[in-house]
Amino acid sequence: MSLFSRALVRFQPSLLGGLTVRGTQASTRTIARSLVGLCSNRRPQRELPSSTLCSCGCGIHGIHTRGDRELVEFLQEEIVAEKKSMSSGLPSHLDDFSVKGRDAELTLTKNFHDEQITITLNVNHTVDTEGPVEGTQEPDLRSRPSFEVDIKIGSKVMSFTCSYVNPGEALAEDQGQNEDVFGINELTMYEGEWDEETYCVSGDILDGMMYDLLMNMLEERGVSNEFAEKLSSLCSDYEHSLYVNLLQNVQDFVERE
Repeated sequence: MSLFSRALVRFQPSLLGGLTVRGTQASTRTIARSLVGLCSNRRPQRELPSSTLCSCGCGIHGIHTRGDRELVEFLQEEIVAEKKSMSSGLPSHLDDFSVKGRDAELTLTKNFHDEQITITLNVNHTVDTEGPVEGTQEPDLRSRPSFEVDIKIGSKVMSFTCSYVNPGEALAEDQGQNEDVFGINELTMYEGEWDEETYCVSGDILDGMMYDLLMNMLEERGVSNEFAEKLSSLCSDYEHSLYVNLLQNVQDFVERE
């Protein structure tokens, strides 16, 4: 309390001229409080806007910047546009392989006589572009992931690492011939679990006849050129659904939902 305020409180009764008025003490307190408030050096705190809703009036929850708001507005339009070309969902089967997805990884399995065949792949960083789709100006986005084909009998596994052949490269190598859609990058054999010490051979140094016979072996088990094309379409749809989901998660994150 300032000296001026204290003096007023001390001499307030004398200013009333000695009159005895009920409530004088209470009135004196009230006046003193008002004067203290006026004489105080503290500034009244400005009322802050609620943090549950943006103060700019855009209706977006949470405190954010102009850039955040523009990002959310873009994502809202992008998600609507992307959902128009989204597939209905991950199918349970592709040919006679059962299909399961977990995040970016897909696993396809089937039984063939006494063998268990497993195809595993990851769709991250697998999208490339083809020429524009007929009637449009935009290129077609395709997912062509490398994939592992494991043929298991008991505890022994024969494992192939395969990848898609670039359509342009295949055409340039030999026009007019029926080129393979995919090729064998690596071949290995192991028992139990694979580890870093397991020997692997590159498909590039395999004997040409052996390479063709291994490709025939895969085809007889359902991993053919036709199957590879279907697998690429499946991966493209699945990767697209993950992309749309990522956009939605980014929007929710920026909106603080």
